[in-house]
Amino acid sequence: MSLQGKTAIVTGSARGIGASVAIALAKEGANVVVNYVSPSSQVHAENVVKAIQSTGSRGLVVQADLASTEALELLVKRTVERFGKIDILVNNGGVIELQGVGSITLESYQKIFDINVRAVIFLSQAVVAHMGDGGRIINVSSTASRQGTPLGTVYSASKAAVESITRVMAVELRDKGIRVTSINPGPVTTDMFTSLPEEAQEYVKTIQPVARPEDIADLVTFLASPKSRWVNGGTINANNAVVF
Repeated sequence: MSLQGKTAIVTGSARGIGASVAIALAKEGANVVVNYVSPSSQVHAENVVKAIQSTGSRGLVVQADLASTEALELLVKRTVERFGKIDILVNNGGVIELQGVGSITLESYQKIFDINVRAVIFLSQAVVAHMGDGGRIINVSSTASRQGTPLGTVYSASKAAVESITRVMAVELRDKGIRVTSINPGPVTTDMFTSLPEEAQEYVKTIQPVARPEDIADLVTFLASPKSRWVNGGTINANNAVVF
């Protein structure tokens, strides 16, 4: 198992892509911290930990609001207290709200950027202090960063920011032996996608195929492994379609 003895944090991992990533990393031997935000997701997070434990790896559930810097620091503290170090960070947690240009609100803008952008910056900052040579930071962006997705001005901008953050952090952390990459999933059968209006779902399906969470988890597992040692700073499209 390529990740035996490693410790990973996966944000937003009670469901969807994050849950599949957490379990996939555990199957490769990593101990995984499962993060959730809403109390309604606690049971789902605990079920993910049970799946992790069934692989022989260890799991930990930590509730942390990604929009709160204090909560992010607590997430790191709890991880280090339990496992002593952090080797892998998957910045997966995110939020989407679709609004036309004329109806974008400051509150929605702030919420999306707090969770999709600010959390990536400040959680990575907190993690790096406990991450050594061979560390991996994997940021989950979206093909929406490069597409003209209707009603997605703020969401698309937030995901484009994640790609820029990835490039800069990769350069800054290279000499520490830490690799930083991002992936751009297309549509995936998650709650986030299925909660979109039906017309929005149908529009997206005309552009690119819809993946399963496991399809994305396999790519993340590769990027978390030593086999990705020469991959740094880039963004990989995971959409089984054309390159954007």
